[in-house]
Amino acid sequence: MHEPEAAKILALKPSTLRNMRRERSLDPGTHWVYATGSIGGPVLYCIPAIREMQRRRTVEAVRKEDERRAAELKHLQQAIEIYEETTLDQLVDGGQG
Repeated sequence: MHEPEAAKILALKPSTLRNMRRERSLDPGTHWVYATGSIGGPVLYCIPAIREMQRRRTVEAVRKEDERRAAELKHLQQAIEIYEETTLDQLVDGGQG
Protein backbone atom coordinates (compact mmCIF):
# COMPACT_ATOMS: atom_id res chain seq x y z
CA MET A 1 0.00 0.00 0.00
CA HIS A 2 1.31 3.48 -0.84
CA GLU A 3 2.39 5.83 1.95
CA PRO A 4 -0.68 8.15 2.17
CA GLU A 5 -3.12 5.23 2.38
CA ALA A 6 -0.87 3.26 4.75
CA ALA A 7 -0.47 6.24 7.06
CA LYS A 8 -4.23 6.77 7.16
CA ILE A 9 -4.97 3.12 7.95
CA LEU A 10 -2.26 3.03 10.64
CA ALA A 11 -3.48 6.34 12.13
CA LEU A 12 -0.07 7.94 11.59
CA LYS A 13 1.08 11.00 9.75
CA PRO A 14 2.84 10.21 6.48
CA SER A 15 5.94 11.96 7.85
CA THR A 16 5.91 9.67 10.89
CA LEU A 17 5.73 6.62 8.67
CA ARG A 18 8.60 7.98 6.56
CA ASN A 19 10.68 8.64 9.69
CA MET A 20 10.02 5.14 10.99
CA ARG A 21 11.30 3.78 7.69
CA ARG A 22 14.38 6.03 7.61
CA GLU A 23 15.26 5.28 11.24
CA ARG A 24 14.90 1.56 10.47
CA SER A 25 12.21 0.93 13.04
CA LEU A 26 10.42 -0.56 10.02
CA ASP A 27 12.36 -3.37 8.38
CA PRO A 28 12.99 -3.19 4.63
CA GLY A 29 11.58 -6.21 2.87
CA THR A 30 9.20 -6.97 5.74
CA HIS A 31 7.41 -3.71 6.53
CA TRP A 32 8.14 -1.87 3.30
CA VAL A 33 9.64 -2.33 -0.16
CA TYR A 34 10.63 -0.21 -3.11
CA ALA A 35 7.90 -0.96 -5.63
CA THR A 36 10.46 -0.98 -8.46
CA GLY A 37 13.13 -2.72 -6.40
CA SER A 38 15.37 0.32 -6.87
CA ILE A 39 16.39 2.92 -4.30
CA GLY A 40 14.41 6.07 -4.87
CA GLY A 41 11.45 4.24 -6.32
CA PRO A 42 7.96 4.45 -4.84
CA VAL A 43 7.61 2.82 -1.44
CA LEU A 44 4.91 0.31 -0.58
CA TYR A 45 4.04 -0.68 3.00
CA CYS A 46 2.81 -4.01 4.36
CA ILE A 47 0.05 -3.11 6.81
CA PRO A 48 -0.30 -6.56 8.47
CA ALA A 49 3.46 -6.74 9.15
CA ILE A 50 3.51 -3.22 10.61
CA ARG A 51 0.50 -3.93 12.81
CA GLU A 52 2.16 -7.09 14.11
CA MET A 53 5.32 -5.11 14.90
CA GLN A 54 3.23 -2.45 16.68
CA ARG A 55 1.48 -5.18 18.67
CA ARG A 56 4.75 -6.85 19.71
CA ARG A 57 6.39 -3.57 20.68
CA THR A 58 3.32 -2.47 22.65
CA VAL A 59 3.23 -5.73 24.60
CA GLU A 60 6.96 -5.42 25.35
CA ALA A 61 6.68 -1.77 26.42
CA VAL A 62 3.75 -2.52 28.74
CA ARG A 63 5.57 -5.54 30.21
CA LYS A 64 8.64 -3.40 30.95
CA GLU A 65 6.50 -0.68 32.51
CA ASP A 66 4.72 -3.26 34.69
CA GLU A 67 8.10 -4.62 35.83
CA ARG A 68 9.35 -1.11 36.60
CA ARG A 69 6.23 -0.33 38.63
CA ALA A 70 6.44 -3.64 40.52
CA ALA A 71 10.09 -2.99 41.39
CA GLU A 72 9.26 0.54 42.55
CA LEU A 73 6.40 -0.72 44.69
CA LYS A 74 8.63 -3.42 46.22
CA HIS A 75 11.29 -0.82 47.00
CA LEU A 76 8.71 1.45 48.66
CA GLN A 77 7.24 -1.42 50.68
CA GLN A 78 10.71 -2.45 51.89
CA ALA A 79 11.50 1.13 52.88
CA ILE A 80 8.30 1.32 54.90
CA GLU A 81 8.88 -2.09 56.52
CA ILE A 82 12.36 -1.16 57.72
CA TYR A 83 11.46 2.45 58.43
CA GLU A 84 14.39 3.73 56.47
CA GLU A 85 14.33 7.39 57.45
CA THR A 86 15.89 8.79 54.27
CA THR A 87 13.54 6.86 52.00
CA LEU A 88 10.51 7.70 54.16
CA ASP A 89 11.44 11.38 53.95
CA GLN A 90 11.58 11.06 50.17
CA LEU A 91 8.15 9.39 50.16
CA VAL A 92 6.67 12.15 52.28
CA ASP A 93 8.34 14.85 50.17
CA GLY A 94 7.18 13.19 46.94
CA GLY A 95 10.62 11.91 46.02
CA GLN A 96 12.20 15.35 45.96
CA GLY A 97 14.43 14.89 49.03
